[in-house]
Amino acid sequence: MGIVTNTYKKNFLHRYDKDGAIPYYSAEDFPGLVCERELFNNSADVQIQYFIYHYDNYEKNKLILFCPGMGPGHTAYLSEINTLCKAGYRILTLDYTGCGESGGEKMTSVNAPTRDAIELLDLLKPQEEIIPIGHSLGGYTALNVVHLREDIKRAVIISGFVSISDEMMGFAKLRLLANSVKSFEKKLDPKYGSVDNSKYLSTTTDKLLWIHSTDDPMVNYKYNAGQVLKCNNPNVRLITCENKKHNPQYTLESLTLMNEWIGEYNRLINEKQLETLEARKAFFADKSIARITEQDPKVYDEILGFIR
Repeated sequence: MGIVTNTYKKNFLHRYDKDGAIPYYSAEDFPGLVCERELFNNSADVQIQYFIYHYDNYEKNKLILFCPGMGPGHTAYLSEINTLCKAGYRILTLDYTGCGESGGEKMTSVNAPTRDAIELLDLLKPQEEIIPIGHSLGGYTALNVVHLREDIKRAVIISGFVSISDEMMGFAKLRLLANSVKSFEKKLDPKYGSVDNSKYLSTTTDKLLWIHSTDDPMVNYKYNAGQVLKCNNPNVRLITCENKKHNPQYTLESLTLMNEWIGEYNRLINEKQLETLEARKAFFADKSIARITEQDPKVYDEILGFIR
């Protein structure tokens, strides 16, 4: 199990903080957007920061639970959150254990976000219809939440995975470790690590919208969205995208530019040409975050139609 745990920890279980050079959005970048922030201690006694975003005159009968992907917290998704808010919805989101503004030395398991999200809902007890929407790890989290909460009947999964073992099946170097990692995750989190989403996807009467690009290099289409197709469940709708890689919610132009900028940024770091924070900030000084986070209106037509 040593090679399994070491590989798993190296790839997934560490602290996720913002890169101080990347110009992430803040609520102040969107005039009129209200941001309310609060804290709670989860069952592991980790302080979790959560946020509520909305504009005036939002829909009172629905609450979107936005589940971020693996990374430095929800602010990496403020373009997505703002798009949903502009459509008239109130958004509840959070930074998971070991991420962003929340406490914790590291992310403790890929199921810790599920625990954090469900415990947040248990704390707030929203009376509105709750609709989870998530990307990547957040898609997996949204899937777990709709699976485990009887009061939630709809969810949107963007580039999500069915289980951690299905996620690892998409990487040739990790494929042989998939079943061992699944067992390890159960030991890390006995309550949520044993969730079987494959059976749920085959039999659920909940309404799910799954959006995935066939060329996704991070969450393999075949082993994840492919399972949705095989289930042939009329309640689970799959929208397949082409050439959108891991972010089908973005426009092609935005993705092309993002890959160009981030690729060059990482290359310069590897070549030790950006060794100081000042140098890294200078790289992004003339680059607009709006240009690399432009949301695809066609994809949002599908999402918003599903929510309505």
